[in-house]
Amino acid sequence: MFEIVDKALAIIFSLLIFAQAYLIRRVVGTYIFPAALLSLAWFFYTFIPLVVLFFVPVNPISVLYILVCVSAFSLSSLPFNWTQAYKTNTLKNFNDFSKFNSKFIHYLFYVSSFSSIIFSTISISSYDFDLYSILFNLLETSGQFAALRGHGHLEQKIWGSIAIFFTYATPILGGFVYCHQNNIIKKITILFVSFFPSIYFMLTQSAKLIVFFTIGFYFASVLLMKIYTNKLSLFSWQFILRSIGFALLLLPLISVSLLSRGGIADLNDAEKVLNQLFSSFSSYAFAQLYAFSDFFSFYLGMNSEVNYLNDFNAYGYYTFTSILNLFGGDKIFPPGIFEEYYFYEDVITTNIFTIFRGLIYDFGGVGVIIFMFAIGLVSHSFFYLLLKYRNSSMACIVFIVSIVFFQGTYLNSIFMARYMYLILIAIFAILWINNIFCVGKFPKASKLVRLIQL
Repeated sequence: MFEIVDKALAIIFSLLIFAQAYLIRRVVGTYIFPAALLSLAWFFYTFIPLVVLFFVPVNPISVLYILVCVSAFSLSSLPFNWTQAYKTNTLKNFNDFSKFNSKFIHYLFYVSSFSSIIFSTISISSYDFDLYSILFNLLETSGQFAALRGHGHLEQKIWGSIAIFFTYATPILGGFVYCHQNNIIKKITILFVSFFPSIYFMLTQSAKLIVFFTIGFYFASVLLMKIYTNKLSLFSWQFILRSIGFALLLLPLISVSLLSRGGIADLNDAEKVLNQLFSSFSSYAFAQLYAFSDFFSFYLGMNSEVNYLNDFNAYGYYTFTSILNLFGGDKIFPPGIFEEYYFYEDVITTNIFTIFRGLIYDFGGVGVIIFMFAIGLVSHSFFYLLLKYRNSSMACIVFIVSIVFFQGTYLNSIFMARYMYLILIAIFAILWINNIFCVGKFPKASKLVRLIQL
């Protein structure tokens, strides 16, 4: 009985997260706004797992805490005049939009996609997998690669890092190009070229998160184009139907990747295959919320299923590992960041606890709320510049990375990875070069405005 009450309270808190997104939309006029997008993300990240796995127990205080953190992020938007900013955004013209469709962007898009496939293949081959197995024995190769990764036997090699960089750069550039096409064949071709590198990555290396973040980069790129055309509606029946169609196309490929990781030998046992697919999908898609809930119970001194590592006062290592390591940091994480696994019966198992476990280790429970306000202030500041100025390359790429950051909060901090900083720098350089050399120089402006436009 009490578990049902707990679940009902958690669902109410989740609905309040959506109410916050809706309120923001009513105030600014669109969901394409950092606070609204983060609120929508966490509504889906909480509501769907709570409803689909209704029988799995949850601590409602953990969902309330997420609501407070998302609210702190939203409050950081208050210092800005958004009515004036969105009004200024309407002054962007076709030339401002079309600069993202230059031959330079087109060329880099196809080069990036091709380079991802090449370096992915080289990376896999460097672990003694032959080309025949990579191309014609995907299930076994992918399963073996997943086993190596799970046991920490994959050494970080330069080829793999380059492959990941190009895999993520491709959908960003693809989103730019796609939004300028009117021909359906060209659109389908661009979609295929944008996502094929990540699908190839997933099928050969059982790396499903690559596809997850590729969708995020592509979606962020498309949202940026909607801002430049002042088409600020986020949801439409056309968008929903396309999303469903895209999900149905990906589902069989994701299923193959999930089965490869599970190591099922007898694919003729339909019941066993379906049970594993349900358990694997639930673990990858829904377990993170329940894992964080259990950790948060431990943090509050309440009963928890797992006795978690006492690694509090980590001072940013769980959030900004890559930066701290550049300055002599030496903290070593196990594969998957956390060694503990949360599980419930045979339904879900995961060692991913959302970004909030790492943030609590780094900054403490109250410190996380302050952190969310601070990072929200940064995100909203650059978004304000994006609306106000026509040629702000830095604001464009910060917006894209912000969207992927929102997406990744369900898992961990994207800023733990070095390639995220490389993506930020590289796409900024591409947009800056494109603005200067491919579509004309900036209009005359003061030195301060030119600095902001960078």
